[in-house]
Amino acid sequence: MKTQEKKKNILKIAYAFETILAIVILIAVLLGIFDTIRIIYGFYIINFNSPVDYTQLNQIFAQILLLVIGVEIAVMLTLHIQTALLEVLLFGIARKMLLLPKSNSMFEILLGVVAIGGLFLIKKYLTENSALSADNSDDIPDEII
Repeated sequence: MKTQEKKKNILKIAYAFETILAIVILIAVLLGIFDTIRIIYGFYIINFNSPVDYTQLNQIFAQILLLVIGVEIAVMLTLHIQTALLEVLLFGIARKMLLLPKSNSMFEILLGVVAIGGLFLIKKYLTENSALSADNSDDIPDEII
C-alpha cells in the first residue's frame, strides 16, 4: 500500500514539473512575441523606404512559426493527449518546408509532403481508434486530480 502511495506522489510531482515547464515555455513565447513585433517594426516601419526581401520575410516567418511550435509544446505538456504530439510534429515539418532556402531540391519538399500526409493518416487512425474504444483521452488518473 505504501508503494502505491509513493507512486502517486511521484506522479503528482512529475505532473507539477510538466506544468511548470509549460508555464516557462509560455513565458518564453510571450517574450518571443515582443521580439517578433520588434523585428516587424524594424523591417516595415523604420526601413519603410526599402522593400522587404525574401530573407527578411523568411526570418519573420521562422520566428512566428517557432512561437506556434512553442505554444503547441506547452499544450502537449499539459493535456497529455496523443494528437497533441502529432500537431507539434506537423507544425515542425510545416515550418521546415516553408523555410527551405531557394536552393534546396524538390525532393525535400516532396519528403515534407509525404511526412505531413503520414501524420494526417496517423491522426485519423488515432481518432478512429479512440472513438471506437470510447476511452477517455485524458491520461491523468482521476485520483490525482
